[in-house]
Amino acid sequence: MTTRALTSERGFTLAELLIVVAILAFIMAGLFTLQQQGQTAYLIGASRVEVQQNARIALDSMMNDIRGAQPNVAGSTQMITAIDGACSTTGGTSVSFNDASGTATTYALAGTELQKNGTPVIGGVQSLRIWCYDNQDQLNATLGGIRVIRVQIQTQTERGGSGPGNQHALAEGRVRLRNVN
Repeated sequence: MTTRALTSERGFTLAELLIVVAILAFIMAGLFTLQQQGQTAYLIGASRVEVQQNARIALDSMMNDIRGAQPNVAGSTQMITAIDGACSTTGGTSVSFNDASGTATTYALAGTELQKNGTPVIGGVQSLRIWCYDNQDQLNATLGGIRVIRVQIQTQTERGGSGPGNQHALAEGRVRLRNVN
């Protein structure tokens, strides 16, 4: 009776076990690939949001301060106190003016940081370009004749590097100086 009981028990053969292990390996490889693609998509999306927010924050800060600029001297039409000479050609990289409270303010690019009076506003800036225009919307580098400022900021992820997480954003704004007599 014991001989019959042992021969009637079924088990898995080595070939069956190898097939199951191979199928599980394919399923695990597929899950790993899916998870890796999801992680890459998240990294790209998060980096894109970061650079867009950095560009927008920097641009909004500059535009608000420039919009509220006060004349350099009472009764004067000169709102900008200093500008990079390239503002009438390829675009300058710094602008100085007196803000709404009369405080001297300078925005400039230092390395990869946009700075306001020497204090970093944001990092990861690839380029800052500032153009100056007169009342006829013509490029103008004469301090007393500047009526419109156009700013373009290009940002990248602050950690830099290469790969899918290294994103870039470009933000541009234009502001007409308000407090001109």
